[in-house]
Amino acid sequence: MARHNKKRNAGLLYEFLVRKISRSFVDEDNQSAEIAKKLIQKYFQSSTELHKEYRLVNALVNVPVGNEQIAAAVLEEARRASVKFDSKSLKIEKDNLIRDINHNFGQDTVYAESVPRYKDYATASTLVKYWRNEKNLDISTVVKYEKSLIETLSREREEASEPQADSRVDNLVVKIAQEKLQKKYESKISTKQVELINSYAYESDFDKTRSIIEGVCTNVLGKLEKAVQEGSLREIKEQKIQKINENVSTLMASELSDITVARTLELIHLDKELEEMQK
Repeated sequence: MARHNKKRNAGLLYEFLVRKISRSFVDEDNQSAEIAKKLIQKYFQSSTELHKEYRLVNALVNVPVGNEQIAAAVLEEARRASVKFDSKSLKIEKDNLIRDINHNFGQDTVYAESVPRYKDYATASTLVKYWRNEKNLDISTVVKYEKSLIETLSREREEASEPQADSRVDNLVVKIAQEKLQKKYESKISTKQVELINSYAYESDFDKTRSIIEGVCTNVLGKLEKAVQEGSLREIKEQKIQKINENVSTLMASELSDITVARTLELIHLDKELEEMQK
């Protein structure tokens, strides 16, 4: 692959910050989560050139159309859209964001976060720069990259992969791990977690965030009840199960805050664990 600077890739910059928020929440580092959230809100608001480039790159990576002909048309439209940016403003915004990230978190921490489809992000960003005459590529590389993106866009929607692992997620609110699941979670950051972070930190859509939280809590309460009826939780004391139910019910009624979101991120793991137990 042609040389690629991940720190100047709008799609990756956004994904790095989303994962920084998630990692900070589960590490109970609310200050870092708040800083990363504010950086997203500042630099990726809809009026910025950075937001426009992020939307373009994200569409090429994460919006499958399930058809090669449509994918080719999308690629052509992306090529035309790529030249409509204010390149000077975009450069300034990236410079400022990178400086703020480095100042608040250091030069390496945020950029080390694992991002799914990293190679696709790199390919899309490289092509966008080529289309804008900001990067030199030989014709064989251009053909290779465009073919790769067409294949990515052509995949069926249900084949879209979930974001990759955050291996350090530890229990925050539900202490079931101490009795039944005495291990650190090694599972993937799920699409539901990314949806929750996006609605809260990026979109600031608090009605949607509240709806997601209520849905997760309702799912967990229902699955807990079913697990108790089926005897799947015999190893856990009745008082512990009752306490979990109380915690989840309290969370569902809590005011929306960083802590509420952090606890829901953890609850999503429990929801998945209960689902696996009942298969």
